[in-house]
Amino acid sequence: MSDIVFNNITVEHGEDSGLFHLSFSVSPGESYAVLAPTGAGKSTIASLLMGLTIPDEGSCAVRGHDCFSDHAQVKSLVGFMPGNPYLPPKADGEAFLKMLSSWHGGASEDKIRQVMEKLDINPLGTFGRMTALNKSKIAILFGLMYDSPILVLDEPYMGLDAFARDALTELLLEEKAEGKTILLLTHVLQQAQKLCDRIAIMRKGRLVVEQQSEQLQFSRQKVYHITFDTAKEASRFSQEWETAVELIGERAIVAVPASPMALIKTLSNYAIKDFIGGRDEGEEAFLRYYGDDTL
Repeated sequence: MSDIVFNNITVEHGEDSGLFHLSFSVSPGESYAVLAPTGAGKSTIASLLMGLTIPDEGSCAVRGHDCFSDHAQVKSLVGFMPGNPYLPPKADGEAFLKMLSSWHGGASEDKIRQVMEKLDINPLGTFGRMTALNKSKIAILFGLMYDSPILVLDEPYMGLDAFARDALTELLLEEKAEGKTILLLTHVLQQAQKLCDRIAIMRKGRLVVEQQSEQLQFSRQKVYHITFDTAKEASRFSQEWETAVELIGERAIVAVPASPMALIKTLSNYAIKDFIGGRDEGEEAFLRYYGDDTL
């Protein structure tokens, strides 16, 4: 039995917004990332898993428990870190930690100590007086402190500096080595590749690709920004080129997996004002290759 199952989930928020026919599963002990930019539906996945949202179609379950009707059982199995968690400015960090622990039946003192040491967390003082970095680390602590067998982390790298990002990945690798199942909802490709066995790419609420993480290193693209004389010319080019094109008026943004010679040859048939790019733009290039025009 899979630890997490999404079965043909649809949640419509409006025109072309939400999740559409989303299906994936995460096996016990597996680390799985859903990679997408902000606003693409990652937080809706987290909300469904924690029983906070009812799908319009389909179902989702954790170890066979329906995430909405059996939310109490799901809650006992999942350590959850929401995206952009609210931390009351006047609340004391240490007191808030104890309060959350009591609400959820007690946290693991060993896990709290491990996470605080690894991420260099200082819980003393009110949240309103803490740095943004320290609050981001404390939010991670709240998701990990129960030593749950399944971890669901919504944008845990948001607000972290480079050192904290690496420390978090190292910590999550230790959790994985202990047999934890991890669902990582993120836009950070580099850390997802370090941590996860498989990575799924979402585009506008739809799963467009799912691969083993080691395969994705061969998919990094180079991105070119091309300005045409007219928007009509840009549109004509996008229809000819077809793959991985984003149009913004007279400008086309194109991701190319290898040599740009085919692109240059194609552009010789068009009137262009400007042509810049050719740098590997990491997550942006990767996501653009799969057609995500939210970037």
